[in-house]
Amino acid sequence: MGFSVSGSLVVVLLGLFVALSAFYGSVSNAGERVAEARDAAADRADRIAGADIAITGVDVLSDPCGVRVAVNNTGSTKLLLSDTDLLLDNGYRTGWAGAAVVDGTANGSEPGTDLWLPGERLTVEETGLDAAPRSVKVVSGPGVAATREVTAAC
Repeated sequence: MGFSVSGSLVVVLLGLFVALSAFYGSVSNAGERVAEARDAAADRADRIAGADIAITGVDVLSDPCGVRVAVNNTGSTKLLLSDTDLLLDNGYRTGWAGAAVVDGTANGSEPGTDLWLPGERLTVEETGLDAAPRSVKVVSGPGVAATREVTAAC
């Protein structure tokens, strides 16, 4: 009788050890995932806080009718052209990024690049319009935007 009580106690304690080991592993993994998610959210908030753009010039082109837009990356976050949108009179424009030129002071003009670093200027030409737009808006990936009214006509 003494051995069966001692043996069953060992089995129960061994089962508790295995169960607590699995519980600790689950709790530890969940805690790491929560910490990684908080770090990712903080990094995204830093990118948003550090991002800013400014439209420095809008020129209306007459033949063919279009606009040339110059936008500076005035923030401290690198931006991507593939994450940047161009709107003319609240109409989404596609296909402009292939002909866009990023002009940095250190590297000179870089046509066809997707990277838009802080301090660099993006120049976009959009032609083939029926009339000059009343407004130009550029929206970048982290959620920053710049708008400029257009007063000239084609």
